[in-house]
Amino acid sequence: MARGNVRLKSCWMHVLVLAQLLFIQAVCDTAFDCLYPQLRAGITKGGGTECTCSANVTQDGMAVEPNRLEAQCISRLRGGAGSAFVAGAAPRVKKEGATTTNPVKSRQAVVTFQEQATKVPSFLRWLFKPAKKQKFMPNPSAGVMVQGFDWESMSDRPRLYSELEKELPALASAGINVVWFPPPSSSADPQGYLPGKWYEIPHKAALQRAIKKADSEGVVTMVDVVLNHRTASRLSATTNDWTSFENPDWEEWAIVKDDWKCEPFDKEKFCLDNCTCGAVDTGENACFAPDIDHSNPRIQADVIAWLEWLRADIGFDAFRFDNTKGYAASYTALYIEASKPLLSVGEYFDTNKDLLTSWVRGSRGNSRTFDFGMRYKLKDSVQQDDYSHLMDKFFGPMIWYDKEHSVTFLDNHDTAGDLNDRFGTAEQIAMGYAFLLTHPGLPCIFWQDWLGPNQEVIRKLVEARSEAGVTASSVWKVVTAGKGLYAAFVDDSLAVKVGSGDWSPNQGLAKRGWERSVSGPGWAVWLRIREEDEVGIA
Repeated sequence: MARGNVRLKSCWMHVLVLAQLLFIQAVCDTAFDCLYPQLRAGITKGGGTECTCSANVTQDGMAVEPNRLEAQCISRLRGGAGSAFVAGAAPRVKKEGATTTNPVKSRQAVVTFQEQATKVPSFLRWLFKPAKKQKFMPNPSAGVMVQGFDWESMSDRPRLYSELEKELPALASAGINVVWFPPPSSSADPQGYLPGKWYEIPHKAALQRAIKKADSEGVVTMVDVVLNHRTASRLSATTNDWTSFENPDWEEWAIVKDDWKCEPFDKEKFCLDNCTCGAVDTGENACFAPDIDHSNPRIQADVIAWLEWLRADIGFDAFRFDNTKGYAASYTALYIEASKPLLSVGEYFDTNKDLLTSWVRGSRGNSRTFDFGMRYKLKDSVQQDDYSHLMDKFFGPMIWYDKEHSVTFLDNHDTAGDLNDRFGTAEQIAMGYAFLLTHPGLPCIFWQDWLGPNQEVIRKLVEARSEAGVTASSVWKVVTAGKGLYAAFVDDSLAVKVGSGDWSPNQGLAKRGWERSVSGPGWAVWLRIREEDEVGIA
């Protein structure tokens, strides 16, 4: 009996401790906008805009002393656990008479189970941990990607998702096993690259129908995630700027302290010096939206929770990380290791070998990256009919020095969109794919090219790649690369030539060893004749 009383007492003590922790979290959440800016800033510095607080912190009508709150809240204010969330609790109501004008188009928020999970204390988040989606990609090196959108199509999501759903059987039958989706969250721009409320997914039902179709076809779904910056939906009483974020909820402490705006406001920061800004940016500044402080443990926890939610709730399998120049590669590594996607690709927009290898190393080898060096050198080669450009091993193709981490491509939503830098004519694009789909690296086909006049060419090239067993790590040997001609062997099972000049792998052979598989104006691909093929030919 005594032992039972001890157990009962212990149980009640745990309940009381939990209630106290939840109360502290709730008070801290209310105090966040007011207490810590005052503790940090004290007074306005240098005559700048004052960082103010307009409300007293109260609980049940009683004033709460700041000094008592400081010890409990201070660790959280600089990166502790998320805000307290109690199921069924009433949300904080906007004060009567308070009005703001939001330049970001508002959408009705849909609160999900996993969204609520980001608001519970960190020690309870294991209760909300989603189940991992059970799908496997046996050999990512043998993958062939397609970017399932372009700049224009992103602005009409219902149509795009419907088009993807219809195209997926054809993509799968062509041997394409990874499809890249655009950023799904509500955004200040129609393309989705200025995300606001992460858990608010416009046209979610149409998106999930497309994902379900991909699953049924055995195609891996990759989602574009924008983690460098974020747009706020509320005007902050602290900064008097759009720095109060929702879903998940953050304030100016989530913004790096050296985050400069674009011209003509390039002398201003998103977070003022006398406010509770985050740490120094670990990457390049993006002036068009507040840059996120990835060094903050709370930010890290919220990012990981969202990535896991995208996998478990929405159904995505893989991630494409946008603008990874904006934050240290080590954070990409952290997020990948925690969320465990089947495949990851980072956009590091550069051609410099040292910078690219440094980023891959910083991601601890967890992520591939787009091969901009190959894209630009191949474009120059095809347009100038001079393939010596491809021999540049520093600013040229990444497949020279790290083919396993290279994702090769001809165009994407940027080059064919705002940059207005299309690879070339339809004939030149076919020549580009003759190189791209026969060489190492993980090839990514552009949406416009798949839907355009070269679809059958792409199909035949992917088929030749598969038949020859070419993968991201294949061995390649250049025969010649100069004016008018590029020729190479890949894995001793495939031969390719691109350019105006003539060449054949059978030249100089006493016995024909190669059979032409597919060709077009200015290019050709051969496969090695196997012994069983020779019998059939005879």
